[in-house]
Amino acid sequence: MSIYKSSDIRGVAGNELTREHYRRWGAALGEQLDAGAKFVVGGDVRESTPSFLLALADGLCDAGLDVVLVGSLPTPVIHHARRRLAAAGCAIVTASHSPPEFNGLKWMIGDHPPTEKEVRAMKRVAEGKSPKLNGRARTSPRSVDVTFDYVAWLQERWMDAPIVRRSIVVDPMHGAWACRARRYLQAIFPHCVFSAIHDAPDASFGGRTPDCSSSDALADLGEAVYQQRALLGIAFDGDGDCVAFVDDEGMPLSPDEATWLLLRSFEDQLEGKPFVCDVRFSQSVPQAARNLGAEPLLERSGPAFIRRRMLKSGAPFGAEASGHYFFGDLGGGDDALFAACAMIAHLAASGKPLSQLRRKTPKVCMTPDLPVRVKARCRRDVVRMVRDRWAKYPTLELDGVRIEFPNGWALVRNSVAEPTITFRFEGRDWNGLTELVSSFCDSLPEIGDALWASYEQAMGGD
Repeated sequence: MSIYKSSDIRGVAGNELTREHYRRWGAALGEQLDAGAKFVVGGDVRESTPSFLLALADGLCDAGLDVVLVGSLPTPVIHHARRRLAAAGCAIVTASHSPPEFNGLKWMIGDHPPTEKEVRAMKRVAEGKSPKLNGRARTSPRSVDVTFDYVAWLQERWMDAPIVRRSIVVDPMHGAWACRARRYLQAIFPHCVFSAIHDAPDASFGGRTPDCSSSDALADLGEAVYQQRALLGIAFDGDGDCVAFVDDEGMPLSPDEATWLLLRSFEDQLEGKPFVCDVRFSQSVPQAARNLGAEPLLERSGPAFIRRRMLKSGAPFGAEASGHYFFGDLGGGDDALFAACAMIAHLAASGKPLSQLRRKTPKVCMTPDLPVRVKARCRRDVVRMVRDRWAKYPTLELDGVRIEFPNGWALVRNSVAEPTITFRFEGRDWNGLTELVSSFCDSLPEIGDALWASYEQAMGGD
């Protein structure tokens, strides 16, 4: 698989990624801006991040930029620094929720994440096309601490939130929010009592993959919440821009349930306004937006695509199915701690346990993403085959193809992270879901057995 993804770069540190890559990428980013433009850089807690971060800053300084080093911080805090300092852009050395041996690069020029074309341009730079810096004078980086400003901003934003006097457990998964999230949340909601697990920064993430979107990764948090009789559990991924929630009974909320509840927290503020919705969500999520008077806008899965649609539409809220939440208050950006604050405030306003609110969410009969290994040269053919064989039904081709049926839908897309095609299905009930998956397997004899096996494994079949 290529290290160059649809909107970022990600690969194995020291093997696929080197300091020279980062130096050249820094110079390439600097080439896009005027000399002297302010540019913020930071990174996560991985072992390779400090040296890669310095190499990236070195390339940006070669391009004559005013480089602001904010150090090892959660991705949302680095984005806050970009906004607060009115910088021309930012770059973050991180592999997000990938395993510890990986690293990568996320960046923004202005308010916009990179397009696929811009990512490909970085590949050309790394492979030998040198940036044209036209004799710019080299600069030196400077360091700025933005953490106090970030916390003060959140304190002001949630100053009038209803008071709740309960305990809340935080799980940073040894990532970028370790030793920060608990303290910050305590300052924002002083009447709560916050505790934390997995709260020491660790380059190896405790030997685990820091992916809070996996329900298996939330087992320790669920146990801690249950043992402490806490109001809520909050988990963050490796770089801290993705969040997941556990209710007071220790049960993880699905992204659909969490999004449904966060939508409700807006009450009448969404009436007549757009809501940007990941195409992978169940039908209950856009319907919840309609019930609030909002217009759901389905968008391709991925934070960069949701963010661009947020900017274009001016939506107050948007959500992505892996646990990224986007807010108009952030200029269309996502912030996991901001989303956690929104959930805490919503619970305080409701006066009800999260488990009780979760039970009011609509019943969803849907699969997770079902991966099926397909050779690279055949993946587009499979997507086209699905579209052609179900051509009599309405389709949406934002990301692969989503086929709308009277009693559900099916989504088929080419994975950017793995050598697979992924399928996702939703039915009106569980029997209808099984029938829909079975009909797809029958219509795709080339991969039908593999799809059915993936379905059975995901749904707990034998």
